[in-house]
Amino acid sequence: MIDEFDGVEQINGRRAKRVGFELPVRCKLGLVRSTVMLKDLTTHGARIEGIPRQRIGESILLFLPGLAPKIAFVIWSEDKTSGLEFEHPLHENVFAALVADFAIGHLQRMEPAPLPIETPEIRPARHAA
Repeated sequence: MIDEFDGVEQINGRRAKRVGFELPVRCKLGLVRSTVMLKDLTTHGARIEGIPRQRIGESILLFLPGLAPKIAFVIWSEDKTSGLEFEHPLHENVFAALVADFAIGHLQRMEPAPLPIETPEIRPARHAA
């Protein structure tokens, strides 16, 4: 399903495809809440910019639009950019919806195929005697 997106980048050695974003999102580090820029997203994690270098293994709550806060762990960090791995990967449909709604390039939302419509059996009406 994700293979159909034009803006998806596959990098050798990655577990999941990543998609570029320019989306301000909230995060919480300990007791401190911040707004960061979501730069790319995969089903397994994200890259954010806008907070100082973090310690590897530090937990962060990431508030993605329309979702409950996601627990993520810092797997690498530089000056103001950090790579995060989600505690639980995003479901593919959730990832597809975020890409369609917020990714760079405004990719169209992929709708599931419609279910076949069952025609109910029509029975003759009964009249009271």
